[in-house]
Order: sequence, then C-alpha cells, then structure tokens
Amino acid sequence: MLLTLVFLTAPTFFTLAAAKQAYNQSVKYDSGLLGSSPTQSYVAATEYTPVQLNYEVPLTDETATKLSSGLLFFAPLAADPAQPGPLIIKQDGTVVWDGAVAFPSAPSFHVEPYMGEDHLIIWSGESSGVGYGWGSWHVLNTAYEEVATYTAIGLPDNTPADLHDSHIYSGDLATMTAYVTQEYDLRPYGGPKHGYILNCVVQEINITSNEVMFEWHSLDHVDPSESYTTPLITGWSASSPWDYFHLNAIDKDDSGNYLVSGRHIHTLFYLDASSGDIMWRLGGKNSNFTMGKDADFSWQHDGRWRSASTISLFDNAGTIGQQDRLSSRGMLLSIDTTAMTAELVHEYLPSKKAISRSQGNTQVLENGNVIVGWGAEPVFGEYDSEGNALWEMRFGVSNVQAYRTYRFDWTATPSTPPSLSVTGDGSNRTAYAWWNGATEVATWGLYGSSDSGESVNLANATRTDFETLINFEQLEDYASYTVSALDASGQVLGTSDAVAA
Repeated sequence: MLLTLVFLTAPTFFTLAAAKQAYNQSVKYDSGLLGSSPTQSYVAATEYTPVQLNYEVPLTDETATKLSSGLLFFAPLAADPAQPGPLIIKQDGTVVWDGAVAFPSAPSFHVEPYMGEDHLIIWSGESSGVGYGWGSWHVLNTAYEEVATYTAIGLPDNTPADLHDSHIYSGDLATMTAYVTQEYDLRPYGGPKHGYILNCVVQEINITSNEVMFEWHSLDHVDPSESYTTPLITGWSASSPWDYFHLNAIDKDDSGNYLVSGRHIHTLFYLDASSGDIMWRLGGKNSNFTMGKDADFSWQHDGRWRSASTISLFDNAGTIGQQDRLSSRGMLLSIDTTAMTAELVHEYLPSKKAISRSQGNTQVLENGNVIVGWGAEPVFGEYDSEGNALWEMRFGVSNVQAYRTYRFDWTATPSTPPSLSVTGDGSNRTAYAWWNGATEVATWGLYGSSDSGESVNLANATRTDFETLINFEQLEDYASYTVSALDASGQVLGTSDAVAA
C-alpha cells in the first residue's frame, strides 16, 4: 500500500508547475513534457522559483517507517534550472529554505559543527567552467546570519579556496581544497615543455586566527604519470592547465590524518598529518590494497571514513567519453590495513542504471541509512542499512545537476521576520504567508489592526508549503495586517512587519 501523500498534477507543457509537493512517478515529468527542469512557483513569493521534484521510487507505508530524520539539502545547477542555488526541502518536496537569492549558483553547502554548534557552510565564488573554482566558504548560524568567512591562505598568486570540499573540526579548524596553476614540463605526458598543470592543494586553517595548520601539494607527492588523463588540448596555456589529479574530497580521521580523493588518479590517499607523506594508496595504478570482488572504483568522489575500518565513496565509474561499469554507484568498503585488503560491503544503485560522469556523493547516516546523490544525473535517494532503496526523487530531466545531496537534522529560525502579502478587496480577501528558512512553523495566525492599534485574529491556517494561503472574510476595515508563525505547541516564533490594508 502506498503511503498517503498529496501529489498534484501540473498542466502539460508548462515549465512552471502548480504543484508544490513532489509528483509521484509522473510520466509527463520524466518524458520532458513539463520542461527539462520543472519549476515550482508561488503567488506572492515570486522571487523564489525552485525546482520541482518527482518520485521515481515512491514511499510506501513500509519504507516510510525506515526513513532517517532530517531535511534534504542539495543545490540544483547547470543550464536549465530557472533558479540555481542551494535548497533545503522536506521529504514531500516542499521547500524550507531557498538560498538562491543570497548564494546564486553555489554548488556546495552542508551542516558543520562550527564552534560546537550546527552551522551551514556555503561556497561561493567564480567557477572555471571545467570542474573547479576560486572563492570562499561562508558560515551561517541557525538564524542564517553570516558569522565567519574563510578561504585558502598564502598560496601562489593568492589562489583562494576551491569549491569541492570543506569540513570543520575541533570548533574552528577548517579543511579545504585549492587548485594552483603552475608551469611544468609536460613532455613526458604528451604535452609541451613549457606547459601548465594544476597543483591540487589540501589546506587546513584555524578560522579564528587565520593560521595554516596543514598544507599538502599533490605535485610534491604524486607524479602525473599516475593520472588516467593526458593533457590533450589542456596544458598549453595558463588559462587552460592540465588537471592531472582533480582533488575533490578531504576527510580527517580521529588520528588527525587525512583521506584525500584524487578523481583523475582513481585513488584515495591516506596522508600522515605530521609529514604529509602518503601512508597508503587505495585504488589506481599504484594501489597498496588487494581489491575484492567488485571493490574497484574509478573517477570517484566523496571518499569518507565511516569507522576505523570502513570507507564510503561515490563510484562514478566513468567520465566524459568513458564508461567503466554499467552504472555509477554508492559504495561502502571494508578496509583491512594489516592484510591490506579492501572488500565491498554494500553498493547502492539507481533505479535506472546510468553513468554519472561528474559529481556525486554517499552519505551514511546515524541509523545506518544511506543518502546517495547522483551528481550529473539529477536524482537522489535513500537506502536502508542493507542497501535496499527506500525512495528516489528526480529534480530535472536534462541539463540539471547537483554536486552533492545530504540529509541533516536542522533547526533554524531566521533573524528576518516572516513575510506577508494580502490580495483582493471587499469582504473576501486572501493572505499569503511565508518565512524563508524557518523549520519549525506549524501554523500561521493572521491579524488585522485598526487605527487605534487594536489587533484581531482574523484566521488561522496550517503550514502546508513554502507559501501558505490564508482565506479570510473582511468584516470591518483594518489599517494593516500582520501574520505570526507558531510552532507545534502554539508558541509564536516570529511576526511579520505590518502590511497596509
């Protein structure tokens, strides 16, 4: 039996969808009849036009009981989304926070424990157009106020932080990726003598003191001969350097050492925190491990420690012009650093097998469930601890992607007040209430105020979507209206500015 959720139907051929909750296995959506990137729209909150979603694998009564808690975080990008940028959504597809206005086209954001409390970190900056960028990380508290900003320090040409990865440890220590262009003799690799290469940098800094705590340069430790790419048309100018390594993930373990992912090397490197020396390589041309059945991976993303002997990653298994498997997949590997073996524990496959030629991630949650984001393929989903799919959603048909998708427990009350718009005239009017980023709103209370300042409760409505419609009957003249957001216990969380009648 299917879990009861309300799914509305949008008019055929329209990109702007009337529905707000996710569609349920909509053939029109998947065929592109609703557009390559169907979009939600609102009556009053017109500055927000987030993507619309479609359940490819719907929830059932049984799978709904196995869900992990929390909200879903992803950032639709590429050519077709009407409004690219970070989104926080509920399981039904309705929006909680749309960050596209403040952080347009931000490819990466997630929750981190800055100074011991949950914060959002969001990258913004300039993209190279070929998979890396230059910018900074912004730290937002649970009121969506920016409390810190950081980037790479002291690199050649003042190169700032790259977009791929950052995490915060011990309160205010932040790891990050950076891509530095430098001159290099590329003749041994099929390029020019006076060529240009990207030197990928792992850096950890103290956000408070701006002190560099650790720094590692790929060219000091990994020869370009380990790459599965060649210069081809890159490497001939400083504006188009050869990306031989492609650093896309850094993970710090309890010993303080670093697990680093080199996509173009097909390798996870384990680095000593004191010396920067490579203690072992997992995967690639010089792997130190014997790989078990189906444990090999290629063009990977998001290598993470999940325990002292378990690593998760996203196996792209292909890139532009190359395919190594039938499908990309999320992976969980068991690592034995004594026997130097790696065994596949679980793999997580999409409902429709496909190669995601870039991006992607595998997030293991506290209850053992796993969220997989398919990167260049506009799909994400959740699996139970045994690898069974619980649900899967699509957020576009073509030319839409999201670097990573996460689930986090996130409680936020914006420092800005709720928003209100009142339309119509005469006795019957309609109010629209919304509060971008508020996670705890259960109901809305609408109030009318007279010239004397007396306030009267005109109507109440359950929050059902990002924007909630409140119908009310105008029985007398009011000078202004306000709306209050209430939580599940009836406590007022915030009140809008007054709107003139």
